[in-house]
Amino acid sequence: MTGIGASPPHTGSDFRKARRRALREDFHCMFTRCSPYLLPFQVVQESLHLSHYSYRDLQSVPLNSIVGSIGRYHDFTRHFWPRQDTLRERWERIAYLMTSGGGLPPVHLYQVDEVYFVKDGNHRVSVARYLGASTIGAYVWEFHTRVPLPLNTRQEELPLKEELVSFLEHTDLDRVRPQAEIAFTTPGSSRALEEHISAHRYWLESRHGRLVTVTEAVRSWYDLVYAPVVEIVRERGLPHYFPHSTETDLYLGILDRHRYLVHAWQRPVSLQETIENYTAHFSPNPRYRIPYLLRHWLRGEHCPVEQGSPITAPPVPAEVPYSSAAGR
Repeated sequence: MTGIGASPPHTGSDFRKARRRALREDFHCMFTRCSPYLLPFQVVQESLHLSHYSYRDLQSVPLNSIVGSIGRYHDFTRHFWPRQDTLRERWERIAYLMTSGGGLPPVHLYQVDEVYFVKDGNHRVSVARYLGASTIGAYVWEFHTRVPLPLNTRQEELPLKEELVSFLEHTDLDRVRPQAEIAFTTPGSSRALEEHISAHRYWLESRHGRLVTVTEAVRSWYDLVYAPVVEIVRERGLPHYFPHSTETDLYLGILDRHRYLVHAWQRPVSLQETIENYTAHFSPNPRYRIPYLLRHWLRGEHCPVEQGSPITAPPVPAEVPYSSAAGR
């Protein structure tokens, strides 16, 4: 870009408009709780344990999919509006070249699932968005990840994704059962899941009288414990009662609640009873709790209430896998 003379006057007004858009985006995100910041590639790379990649050559990339940067994530908003006045000179020169028909090389991008990160060409992406382009030519290197990275990912969500990556690395569940969908919203959930698998492995070894490999235990736990519980969760419509919880959250919460109820009631407790009790006590909507609590009050039954989060209680040992015999 060196050697270019002073930019035409209209590019100065364009930059001021782009700066105002950056300010509006920051203001909007204060009220909508969306993230106004670009994702930093270095943090994503460390969190998702990224190492393997493949070159995908030159292609057209949707500008809406470029929401991260390698080194300039502080300089632009999530929509690549310029945050700093110091970006003005370079931004205006690129705007002049783009509007006057001057040639510009393709940008260089890293791709991780749905998200693209700018390696080279942050200003070009910013100006292209300002000019209303929908795509941009780019050389792309794709990094392979074991967990999803959707476009709306915020940096503060990355520690949970790192937990999930570690869980998959320890268990290989995504390779043993590719259809498995594990996602959680509570820190420490991966440790609880691994403890469930360890308990199930011990149960298998006791039952069969031989050593059981981690792969065997993971496969059996998923088929006999996790998948049946999640299926019942779906059949009972629990995601509707807990709109901010994932199926994995509900699996952990229900099994922890089951352990608690067995201890509190001193009798066997079916999965159906556990789900009803769990919904009555922990659903964020009171109208799902009142009918259950009213029935127990009319029967004169004690309805125990556990203190704290239902998901952080000690995990229940998988002594007997849940199935149709467990009280569906």
